Amino acid sequence: MRLFKLFGIQCTASWSWLVLLALLVYVAYSLFRGLRLGFGPVELWSLAGVAALLSVASLFGHELAHALVARAFGIPVHTISLFLLGGMAHITRESPTPRAEFLIAVAGPASSLAVGLVAAGVSWGLWGVAPPVAVLGLWLGSMNILLAIFNLVPAYPLDGGRVLRAVLWFAGEDLTWASIVAARVGQVAAVAMLLSGIWILFDGSSGALSGLWLIIIAWFMYAGATSSQYATRFQDALRELTVASVMDRDFGRVQAGVSVKSFAEEHLLELPTPTPPRAYAIYRDESLVGLLSLRQLGRIPVQNWSETRVDGAMVPIESAPAMEPGAPALGALHVILEDGVEHVAVMAEGRLLGLVTHTELARASQRS
Repeated sequence: MRLFKLFGIQCTASWSWLVLLALLVYVAYSLFRGLRLGFGPVELWSLAGVAALLSVASLFGHELAHALVARAFGIPVHTISLFLLGGMAHITRESPTPRAEFLIAVAGPASSLAVGLVAAGVSWGLWGVAPPVAVLGLWLGSMNILLAIFNLVPAYPLDGGRVLRAVLWFAGEDLTWASIVAARVGQVAAVAMLLSGIWILFDGSSGALSGLWLIIIAWFMYAGATSSQYATRFQDALRELTVASVMDRDFGRVQAGVSVKSFAEEHLLELPTPTPPRAYAIYRDESLVGLLSLRQLGRIPVQNWSETRVDGAMVPIESAPAMEPGAPALGALHVILEDGVEHVAVMAEGRLLGLVTHTELARASQRS
C-alpha cells in the first residue's frame, strides 16, 4: 500500500501491517485499562487507536532517520516500508566506510530514544493536568525507549548488528569478514530467541502470545542474517566481474514501425527455439532506437496490439540505462535495484552488445 511521500521517499506498507496495527491497539487498550484511569470503554479504545497510530509514526521516524543519514553519505533510499514486525528503509548498497555504516545504524535507535525521552517528559509533566495526553506520552515514551534498546542488540539484521559490523569492519578493514561474522552472531541470537519463544509458548503460563511473537521475530532475524551472508558473497563475486562477462547476448532484433500483433505472431507464436529472448532491440533501418522487453509487452492490452507499434511500447535507447563493457557488474546491480529497471544495456560505440538482468548477475555469481 502506497501511503505518502516524505523528503522524496515513498512510504509504503504491506497488508501484514494491518495485523501490527490491530495488535498495537489491543496491547495499548489492555495497558490503559490496567492503569484504572477512570475512562469508559469508548475513551479507552479511542486512546488505544491514537496510541497505535503514534507508534506507527514512530516506526516511520526511526526508519526515516536511517534513510536521511544514508542519503547524507550518497546512498540512494527511495522507499520505507512497514510490515508485521516493524519497518525497513530500503538501503540498496553498502556504506562507503565503517564510520558511515556506524552512523547510519545508530541513527534509528538515537531518534527513537530521543522521541521516547521527550514523550516520557511530557507524560510526567502533564499527568495531573491532562491525563489523556499524559497516558499517550507514557505509551509513546515506553515504546520508543524499548524499541531503541531492542534494536541495539548486536545481532544482525538489527541495528545493533550493523553497529557490530561497522566496528568489526573498522578493526579488521575487511567488510566481507565483518558482514559474515555479524550475520553469524545474528543467526545464533535468532536461534536463542526461537528456543526462548518455544519455552514460553509451551510452559503453560499466560505469556503464550509473547512466546509466539518471539518465534516470529526469531524467524525474521534468522532469515535476515542468512540473506545478509548470501548478499555479501553475491556482491563480492560481482566485484570481480565486468558487465561484458555476465551479459545476455541472446536478444532479438525488430524493425520499428511493426505492430505489436505482427511482432508477437512472428517472434513469439512461431518460434524456432523453445523460449524467446527476454528483450528485443528495436532498429530503424540500421540505427538502434530502443529496447522492448516481454514484460513491457505484457502491459499492453491484447485488444490494442493491432494499433500499437513496437516503437511506441519500447524504452527509447537514450532513456535506457547503459554501461560500457568493462564496467563492474556490481554497478549494474546497483542500477537495477535503485532505478527499478529490468535490464542494463551493454553498449560500445553505439552498438548494443548485450543486456544485463538480475538473472544473469545471479548466475554469474554462482559460477564464480
